[in-house]
Amino acid sequence: MVETLAPSPVDSATISIIVDNNIDLLMESTDVAIRCPMDPKPFEKTFNIGEHGFSALIRVKSGDKEAHVLFDAGISRKGILHNLDAQEIDLKDVQAIVLSHGHADHAMGLTGVVDRLGSQNMPLILHPDAFLERKLVLPSGDEIQVPAPNVADFGRENIQVVEEVGPSMLVDDMILVSGEVDRTTDFETGFPVHYSKRDDHWVSDPLIMDDQCALINVKDKGLIIITGCGHSGIINIIRYAQKLTGIQEIYAVLGGFHLTGGVFDKIIPATVAALKEIGPRYVMPSHCTGWSALHEIANELPDAYIPNGVGTTLML
Repeated sequence: MVETLAPSPVDSATISIIVDNNIDLLMESTDVAIRCPMDPKPFEKTFNIGEHGFSALIRVKSGDKEAHVLFDAGISRKGILHNLDAQEIDLKDVQAIVLSHGHADHAMGLTGVVDRLGSQNMPLILHPDAFLERKLVLPSGDEIQVPAPNVADFGRENIQVVEEVGPSMLVDDMILVSGEVDRTTDFETGFPVHYSKRDDHWVSDPLIMDDQCALINVKDKGLIIITGCGHSGIINIIRYAQKLTGIQEIYAVLGGFHLTGGVFDKIIPATVAALKEIGPRYVMPSHCTGWSALHEIANELPDAYIPNGVGTTLML
């Protein structure tokens, strides 16, 4: 039985996309989605780059309190540092880092972030499974190694590694990290080609239990849910967020929904149908959601759908 744990209501939240697969320099801004402006300065310094990965800066305000949390760090130190500079984001105000899970496309930019932070004292919140060695075993028999973050990289005085299986409340209780997500749907059954090394043995690990999300409660609006890859299944994630917080209204869902590739094509209709039934006000799928799912979501939830791109800032 999950004990209800709701983050404190905030007046507003902004989420800036630092790393993502997609970029569109000509996309127009809206009242909610502010796009990175074109800049007359040298192209290579001011324009963002797209990479297969995800990172977002979360900023929340409540009265005279303000908090900044970095959620994931992308696939490379070069990529995240370049985009931080292009978006003129200074990490000096960041109070915590959250790792959604241990896969390379969310964790490999962490060393660059840690170096950029310098002597700042910073908690890094992650699930203990994030440090596991992982690989994908394809139907062809080919194996793809998935590098994991190295705990030794963060064994410095200025980084406090916080390994947590359950929920974690951050920054004056304004942001809640979900911890492990309950798996309750009959169609979101994980990543069957995924393996982890435990006790020096490779074992099947389709569920990727270190997958977690960040939750924000916007006053009179409902929950914002920010995912990394969404390995838990985006519907499992939403339903668990509702159960964990006791808040049913979903204001926005954004991040990776992991619906790309042949393994996941078959669950797109059930996912989109459930998403329509839940009825979030805004949906901004990104990273590993995939072309087919993006188009299905855009077609079925046209009023809620927001196209994503590196440099986009949601104002909620």
